[in-house]
Amino acid sequence: MDGGQITQSGSYEKLLMAGTAFEQLVNAHRDSITALGTLNGDGGGESQETAAEMSNRCYPTKQISEGESSVKGPSGIQLTQDEEIEIGDVGWKPFMDYVSTSKGFLYLSLIILAQSMFSVLRVASSYWLAFAIQIPNITSSMLIGVYSGIATLSAVFVFFRSHYGAHLGLKASKAFSSGLINSIFRAPMFFFDSTPVGRILTR
Repeated sequence: MDGGQITQSGSYEKLLMAGTAFEQLVNAHRDSITALGTLNGDGGGESQETAAEMSNRCYPTKQISEGESSVKGPSGIQLTQDEEIEIGDVGWKPFMDYVSTSKGFLYLSLIILAQSMFSVLRVASSYWLAFAIQIPNITSSMLIGVYSGIATLSAVFVFFRSHYGAHLGLKASKAFSSGLINSIFRAPMFFFDSTPVGRILTR
């Protein structure tokens, strides 16, 4: 492709034999690999290789699977970076990132408030039963009515807690997903050369 337009199409061998910009691109890549090998201390024996040997080593004609595709590139240069794995207690940072990325501090505050009110009302319902049975003239309808009112308020706050929690989760998921998609689409080609496709799909 040149300037967003397809200038030539064909197999690798045909494009290489045509003697066009594709051949120049391949030669430039070979030169950069040779220079990179020299900088890494492999230039002594590597620089003695012929162009044919370099071509066979850097551009093999047989097709290999992704599992067999080398983690190390030419001249022993490692292309694929080791995946970072957190072990043990990761602290509060992931949770704070979850809230800050989604800008959900308001939802978090409402969730904490709703959960606090639910806990208070649970204690109030138990306290009401313990207090009401000591009142000699209290009727069963009043006892059950007040208890039912407290239970209804508790259910309302449970609903709000779940409602705001779901909104916070959706907002955070959209924020993380959008950031990931934007990063993938704007990543340079070296990122895809050095990162396995499975690792990207896992994210």
